[in-house]
Amino acid sequence: MDVPFVSSFTATDLKAPGPVLDAATRGPVRVTRRGQSFVLMREEQLAEIVAEAADPRPKTLADLLVDYDAEDVKKRLGGWLTDPPVGKEIF
Repeated sequence: MDVPFVSSFTATDLKAPGPVLDAATRGPVRVTRRGQSFVLMREEQLAEIVAEAADPRPKTLADLLVDYDAEDVKKRLGGWLTDPPVGKEIF
């Protein structure tokens, strides 16, 4: 996973938490212990990540185009595109 960590520390560094917490105020911090990796971040940052993940609206143009099938759209609009105008469309 490519997380933009501000800093990396070891579990031993947590004995003097000041520098670790100072770094965590700037962004996510990686803390490693015996081959495992943990993330330390501000609670507000986690809340923002969770809220963004829970929002079903597309975030990018690529999100809008996921599962887009141009041929299916053409097929569905085929009749609408070829129907002669009626009513108010005629000027």
